[in-house]
Amino acid sequence: MIELTHVVKNFSSPDKHDASKSIHAVNDVSLKINDGDIFGIIGFSGAGKSTLVRCINLLERPDSGSVKIDGTEMTQLKPKELYAARRKIGMIFQQFNLMPSRTVFDNVAYPLKHMPKLEIQKRVRELLSLVEISDKENSYPSELSGGQKQRVAIARALANDPTILLCDEATSALDPQTTGAILQLLKDLNATLNLTIVVITHEMEVVKNICRKAAVMDHGEIIETGDVFEIFSNPQHQVTKNFVRTTSNLSKIENLLRENSPMVQVKPGEVMARLVYIYADVSDPLISFASREFDLVINIILADVEIVSDIMVGGTVVIFSGDYAKIQQAIEYFKSKNVRVEVLKDAAISE
Repeated sequence: MIELTHVVKNFSSPDKHDASKSIHAVNDVSLKINDGDIFGIIGFSGAGKSTLVRCINLLERPDSGSVKIDGTEMTQLKPKELYAARRKIGMIFQQFNLMPSRTVFDNVAYPLKHMPKLEIQKRVRELLSLVEISDKENSYPSELSGGQKQRVAIARALANDPTILLCDEATSALDPQTTGAILQLLKDLNATLNLTIVVITHEMEVVKNICRKAAVMDHGEIIETGDVFEIFSNPQHQVTKNFVRTTSNLSKIENLLRENSPMVQVKPGEVMARLVYIYADVSDPLISFASREFDLVINIILADVEIVSDIMVGGTVVIFSGDYAKIQQAIEYFKSKNVRVEVLKDAAISE
């Protein structure tokens, strides 16, 4: 288990005459990550997430607070003890950090130089097979695609059989298809090796696809944490809501409303609403039932269903047409079914 308690990390002000301009990169962060979990830390640029993950292996030493891994207080280890502890924490980066003058084999072998030569050969080939890049062992980084480079970096990070893998924006330099392949590889490694994976990213899509739990950072603080499904389906903080909207087609309605698109025009008595399924089974025919039960026409303008943590979550933007009182009854019906209802336009009010 990774346990961070009241971790603080500041960086000196670039202005030596004004200490008030010091950067509070991590501000009183407490966090627990369970063994074998895939945990996401998401935040916009400058939120402090990369600094936080570097505090886990003490590449950045916290100014105060506790960093425990499996009960061991990392901040109190002597240099040799810390070096040994770090060998059980692998790390991969956005830019791969491969040595260009060394082959794929030699890049992966680099952390194993303390081992006998025959054991190194066996271990490297096991790792290259694990990340499905055995045929590239004699290639150089310049001969590889971005996804292949990241597979080499992952193999190297696993060389010393770590229990934790830290991924700092590990897919940000990759195209969407390659990103999907690398995320699937990480999920497979988590299942096969019971590897605890911490994913640092600014992309909600990455968290949605791979993580079980997540924390949202803003200005050095954790502002929201929990199961990814909970965060995605019912975000509490505005920053989190902004992240969720980047992955949902339902967010397109804001642009249509700003542009006063013909798609979002409502007639007298009509109501436009966004329906977000929180815990409801999205396969339930709620709209069909409501249309019949309340004698309404319910026109679907936009729809989106996502798979988050292997659970379907989604929603629709609809226009209710019919008797206004029955529209209100239908809205209450949806709410009773754990559907979050946000009225976007109400022609009765706007008249």
